[in-house]
Amino acid sequence: MTLLEAAPPAELTEVEAWTVCGVDDVAHVRARLEDALAAAPGGRVLDAKARDRIILVASELATNAVRHGSQPVTLRLLGHGSTFVVDVVDHRPDAPPVVGTAGAGTGGFGLILAARAAKGLGWFRAQGAKHVWAQFA
Repeated sequence: MTLLEAAPPAELTEVEAWTVCGVDDVAHVRARLEDALAAAPGGRVLDAKARDRIILVASELATNAVRHGSQPVTLRLLGHGSTFVVDVVDHRPDAPPVVGTAGAGTGGFGLILAARAAKGLGWFRAQGAKHVWAQFA
């Protein structure tokens, strides 16, 4: 499996953004993301299963960025219509995301989980940062 190297759809706007300073921050940011999704930005309605899927993927992507990227790490919730995107930004654009392989022992399985849970998964570099994003409809 390889990740799409492209930006998410351009019509998305930022709903909220949080700084993730370390692995311990991921739980705090996850709770704030859950609150933001429960508030149904833009009048959108998400069932609990959809919210849980978005939160799980956001946690995986944020943890990867903290462990393998460079600070600061930002988790952004983007939205448009019935589409949400979780965009995790770190400042190590020279290190593309690595998808795990069976038996490799190098990790990367969070990206496989994200690809299975999301409608789309990709990454791109911009302005000295790396963005890894997952799209949900």
